[in-house]
Amino acid sequence: MAETTSDKRRRGAESLRLIGGLIALGSGLLVIGAIAAAAIIADNGSANSIATGAFGVVGSIVGAYFGVKIGSDGTQAAVQGQREEAAKAQVFAAHLSDGKAEVAIRQALEAAEQVKPKP
Repeated sequence: MAETTSDKRRRGAESLRLIGGLIALGSGLLVIGAIAAAAIIADNGSANSIATGAFGVVGSIVGAYFGVKIGSDGTQAAVQGQREEAAKAQVFAAHLSDGKAEVAIRQALEAAEQVKPKP
């Protein structure tokens, strides 16, 4: 199956989002590290508390980033699976005899309406 322009754009947008997220994560970590290093140099006596606070913030940021990333990837996989199943169902319906195809399509539309979330 040939890749469409829409698929190429979607893939490009996903890679750009991934790279942008990693750059933002890296930049944030560098800034926090620089602030912690400057605070340790300025007041050597409180290095332990500064390092503890900085590690807590870094751990929170990294955990949040990868948590959101994993959730986003799971959603994309679910949507792709749904698209594949819909395509299979359409092909199966297309191979039915003329009279049964219309009934199958109508029943499929009714079933889709029943599972649609209500506002």
